[in-house]
Amino acid sequence: MTQKIGWDVVISLKQNLPELYQSAVRLFARRSPDDTLTEKRDHKTYQVQLWDTEGLPFTVNNPEVVRVVRSEEVLERNRYRQGKRTAHRTDHEWLWVTQLDPQVFPAAIIRKLGHSRWKHENNGWMDLTQYWAFKHGFLHACQHRPKQVNASGDRELVPNRGLAAVTLILLIAFALSSAFVIRHSKLARRDHCTAVAVAAQLHASISKAPPSIRAPD
Repeated sequence: MTQKIGWDVVISLKQNLPELYQSAVRLFARRSPDDTLTEKRDHKTYQVQLWDTEGLPFTVNNPEVVRVVRSEEVLERNRYRQGKRTAHRTDHEWLWVTQLDPQVFPAAIIRKLGHSRWKHENNGWMDLTQYWAFKHGFLHACQHRPKQVNASGDRELVPNRGLAAVTLILLIAFALSSAFVIRHSKLARRDHCTAVAVAAQLHASISKAPPSIRAPD
């Protein structure tokens, strides 16, 4: 479906696709990693092993071949327990499905793209639900809409075209506001203010009474 509309994707592979998941895990278990790297970020160290393979069928009913990337990561960081700093290690495993060209997008780039979904989750959907009221109640706000009589003489709900329009307007407003804060606002870039703090400043400036203008004599 995504290829038909010209989209490339990087999707988390979990056990909801058992055939593809098990095929990839069995294949990767038989060989050494294709690449290794060390990444240091936010006082954390990631020891990463990467596997990459092409040509696996997506599903039995949809045998289109896909590429699978696996990342085994050891996260090392310090934690304080009872006032003492101790080293802490946790193991993580990630798998992603993609059709991106490995010559252009090597496994390390696929890993970054796969992990970047958390930015979309936190900076996109979480902000929309917490600060823009984009919740289930909003999405179902038009379920109690008026009824009309159809050609058969039965009463049915009128078409729900308004919700799509309101949703689109909300998402456009969110995108423009986010772009303003991230790309233009000095409060965000210089003073590291959050989008909520910038919005509060804008609201305060709009709420102020306009300055009095003395009429010319």
